[in-house]
Amino acid sequence: MKIVFRLNYHSTPGQSLWLKYSTVLDEKGVRFDQIVPLHWLNDGQWETRVNMRGAGRFRLEYNYQLRQVNGVELDEWHAPRTAGVDLDSQDALLLLDSWCSAGTVDYAFETNAFLAVLPARGPFQELPMPENANHSFQLRMAAVPAGQVPCLLGSVSEIGNWGWFSAIPLVETAPNVWRKNLYLPVDWGIEYKYGLFDLKLKCVVGMELGENRRISARALAARQWTKVEDECYRRDHGHLFRGAGVAMPVFSLRSEDSLGVGEFADLKPFGDWAHSVGLKLIQILPVNDTTSTHEWTDSYPYSAISVFALHPLYLRIDDLNYAMPSAFKQELATAREKLNPLEKVDYEAVMRVKTKLTRKIFDKYRAAITASTAFKDFLAENGEWVIPYAVFCLKRDHYGTADFSHWEEWAVFDREKVEALAAPAHADWPEIFYHIWLQYELDLQLADAVHHLHEHGLALKGDLPIGIDRQSVDAWSAPHLFKMDAQAGAPPDDFAVKGQNWGFPTYNWEVMRQDDYAWWRSRFEHLSHHFDAYRIDHILGFFRIWQVPTGHVEGIMGHFDPAVPIHIDEIRKRGIDFEYNRFCRPYIRWYLLRERFGDAVEYVKGRFLHDCGNGYFQLTEQVATQRRIVDFFAENPHDDFIREGLLDCASEVLFFEVPGSHGTLYHPRMSMQATRSYQDLDDDIRWRVEELYNDYFYRRQEDFWQACGYEKLPAMRKASPMLLCGEDLGMVPACVPGVMKELGILSLEIQRMPKTHETEFFNPAQAPYMSVVSPSTHDMSTLRAWWKEDSHTTAKFAWEMFGISFPESELSGELTTRIIAQHLQSPAMWAVFPLQDLLAMDESIRHPQPEEERINVPAINPYYWRYRMHLGIDALAASDGFNRKLRRLLEATGR
Repeated sequence: MKIVFRLNYHSTPGQSLWLKYSTVLDEKGVRFDQIVPLHWLNDGQWETRVNMRGAGRFRLEYNYQLRQVNGVELDEWHAPRTAGVDLDSQDALLLLDSWCSAGTVDYAFETNAFLAVLPARGPFQELPMPENANHSFQLRMAAVPAGQVPCLLGSVSEIGNWGWFSAIPLVETAPNVWRKNLYLPVDWGIEYKYGLFDLKLKCVVGMELGENRRISARALAARQWTKVEDECYRRDHGHLFRGAGVAMPVFSLRSEDSLGVGEFADLKPFGDWAHSVGLKLIQILPVNDTTSTHEWTDSYPYSAISVFALHPLYLRIDDLNYAMPSAFKQELATAREKLNPLEKVDYEAVMRVKTKLTRKIFDKYRAAITASTAFKDFLAENGEWVIPYAVFCLKRDHYGTADFSHWEEWAVFDREKVEALAAPAHADWPEIFYHIWLQYELDLQLADAVHHLHEHGLALKGDLPIGIDRQSVDAWSAPHLFKMDAQAGAPPDDFAVKGQNWGFPTYNWEVMRQDDYAWWRSRFEHLSHHFDAYRIDHILGFFRIWQVPTGHVEGIMGHFDPAVPIHIDEIRKRGIDFEYNRFCRPYIRWYLLRERFGDAVEYVKGRFLHDCGNGYFQLTEQVATQRRIVDFFAENPHDDFIREGLLDCASEVLFFEVPGSHGTLYHPRMSMQATRSYQDLDDDIRWRVEELYNDYFYRRQEDFWQACGYEKLPAMRKASPMLLCGEDLGMVPACVPGVMKELGILSLEIQRMPKTHETEFFNPAQAPYMSVVSPSTHDMSTLRAWWKEDSHTTAKFAWEMFGISFPESELSGELTTRIIAQHLQSPAMWAVFPLQDLLAMDESIRHPQPEEERINVPAINPYYWRYRMHLGIDALAASDGFNRKLRRLLEATGR
């Protein structure tokens, strides 16, 4: 028997297609696995043929794989495909397939984000088999309009001769899978398309876009079956689902029932308000436990001590349903009266009172709690992570630090010892189970809130931090997965000219690859218990991360990892007279010292510098690196400008040597053009260095980084049914948009952060459908605060976006409304707005001081994350004028 595999795929030079297939014997389940190359057939098709011998029936499982010369090996989405093979009744099987891309919009509609938004599918039908059938057609199509089904019509009478009343309706046999078995002649080519068939009108009411699909003449044998599997009904994205959402950290929610901070239970009334105005999604910041020092610095939500544990901050004590004496209730009421009126979150005070009260409950009901079936089930399902987490909390508090390197015999994780602490006979058992119980209750309360949102047609979008805290249970229990001698951050940009150093260790991707990224997959799977969609913080880190050596402090001293370094031979071939001390050591000249330190220059010279002669200086050993500078000044306080000046001196370098390369490999320093070291190069050398710099950052890495993205992200995409949204802002490699598109990961489009240098502002009307548009993020000032920062910039914005010549000095509610409407009119799948920007439309209820609405300032580290809504959720729900205006905007823009 001859089996022909023909794949529709428009390839580019350097690409090849492969077939991976298995024959599975129905009776015994015996598998025979093969992988063979496909051969280029024409501009849009690849093909291979396999001969099968023998008798009987078996199941064929197969999928296609894309390979590229840069090492990419990408399996198609939704693998494997299946086909039944009957060697007794068939002489030939022709499989006409289209490449199955995760980027097909229909697969986005199959994620959890749309379970509560789109109508449920079904009922499903059995597929009839006409006696003379020799073809089967299959189309994957989601979000089919009510009362309509996909249909098949084309150039032969068997499929209607293009007649709108004689098209062949398809049958939905599984969610979003539409099929039809029928007879077609095989001696000549056929053209066809899919359309939408109205079940009531009994005719075609719409046709897919694009050119006709074609099947060439295919007479292979007398007894032949042709199976056609098509991907993607080619639709006008303007007719697809477009939804709107609101972004607000949980800690920022304000209600009378909370305790000085937003809690998971507040998501329910907040969701009621969102539903009432027509919003379909709530986006929040990370909600993992960040308790490291028990101080306000723990408010940073992207520095979790566990990627699995939820933060006790969000627990609602009233909902725990444990009877407590009147004194307890009075203590709770007193704390609420003190904390709830505060304009901002008092993180330390909230955590103190919640810890005190929950400990009282646990001490009173410990026996009943730990004996309950539900609690035991939670522990059995989550013991792998929750027991190490609880022990981490115990040891953190015992030693007074989350830095496990100071935990004596507990410095190195030992699972057997850790699990022994959770035994009831151990003296620390009550403390261990207190922390486990908190996680149990938090899980229940978040699940209850999510269920409420789903009942009201709302999806919940979470946030996945790119890093882990180096003083976390994850780093303690699995240090081999991380590069503990490195720090993650971000390169310099307009928002942080010295870059960012987040302090997180970077990932040891080589080790993670060995078990197919099991740690990441379990992380995503765990997230999907509560979230329908998630934002991948700094998705660029899956292609390359900005890595700062531990000897330095400022992000500007980092480089991309992984990255293809520059060999010394190439530097010299480019005509650059490379001298190590001049290019790689801090460039410190006397005239620069006078400019930087002024009257203090002699003191700085005598205390911190070594005179090398001829006006050149070096930093002394005690301040030779930025880390040493910071440590020295922590123990020996000086004026801040001296400390900052020495940090600037340390950063006056042009290249970083790759450790262990013995002077042969180098990375150029980002933004070297701003250094005096660069500016003092002679014109010819400066031009040559600039050419090398541009090649390094904008050309030579692209193929390599594309392969890195394809190596990691498919495993993450397959790990859960959530909708993925990538935060792809900043210095975006050219390969990133294509990888995200192929994998079905939505991009983030921020109006004030365009991804090209051609314009200062991004127009939401130009957003791709598979994207999220937003006027602001939590790392930016709100629209109103931004409007006050630079009148020249806002005037340019007003003219470019709306043709307004002389905008007002303060952003009016009317102009805010136009900005919001502009985003709502975008073709993007989702438009998500910080609540602050939505409230700015109504001058009667918005915050009187817009600068107080800022959630985070990336340039300030550490920053106190404590913003709270200035009006409560009840007051928001009662703001009839604002709510009516927002509802009408959403309705008018089809959101």
